[in-house]
Amino acid sequence: MLFSEKRKSITTKAAGQISSGFQNTRLHHRSRKRIKELGEVFTPDAYVVDMLKLINQKNRDLWSNENIILFEPCCGHGNIVAIIYKNRLFGLYKKALQLGYENPVLYAVANALNTLWAIDIDTQNVVHSKVRLLERSLEFIKEKADISNDISVISSEPEFFAHLLCAINWHIKENETLSSLSDDKNAQTNASKTQAGQKWFQNNGHHPIDFENSWANHFQAQQADKLLPFVFKRANRFIENLLSGNGRHDVEFEFADFLIRKSTATSRRTMRTKDLATG
Repeated sequence: MLFSEKRKSITTKAAGQISSGFQNTRLHHRSRKRIKELGEVFTPDAYVVDMLKLINQKNRDLWSNENIILFEPCCGHGNIVAIIYKNRLFGLYKKALQLGYENPVLYAVANALNTLWAIDIDTQNVVHSKVRLLERSLEFIKEKADISNDISVISSEPEFFAHLLCAINWHIKENETLSSLSDDKNAQTNASKTQAGQKWFQNNGHHPIDFENSWANHFQAQQADKLLPFVFKRANRFIENLLSGNGRHDVEFEFADFLIRKSTATSRRTMRTKDLATG
């Protein structure tokens, strides 16, 4: 993991190489071949918590300071990212309450995502990380709003959730670590330091990370030019279909497919209730 404040940066070697001991049937796509090729080494949640405590000792305002950008260069299934995000949510929420900000819950979610970046060389890992951040966002909002249903929460702030989908997609991406942090001149050389990195670079090329170009900054820049990002239009359409009970798979928002299933189940229950009432 790397995090920076005003161009200063701190790295922890362990976090750049470890992923997750998270047990879930969705994650059982690993094999010895994958471990050999990608160097995946998984770490229990308790170890991640201890590691972050050590970092927090030297940075007391780590979780509540929006000037600090956090970056996970090998996010795996999102084990570290999910815990960082949770700490960030509660830190920013507490700060927003103390300062009397309007809607501290949504403030915390928006700013936690706006200052968190994560990449992984494996497509499936990236999708799992996105799922976990979306689930964590919904859990946090539901807890604070005292609402138990995901669809009900989303219907209360549909435009915000369209932004949420876009922000997760924008900040959590498939990429190769060594080249992503390199300039054009050194990117290929650095990617070639690992076999997996070399192969990824040959297939995908150089995608440098610009930590200043967050989703919020990108959206505001587009608005200044009187433009609306196409991906935001798609996100709005996804949310509209979701709330109407006609949710459809969109490859752009594959990580949100579980919401379609919930929406469909809710619509079926509603229809059954109406049938019983009229029958």
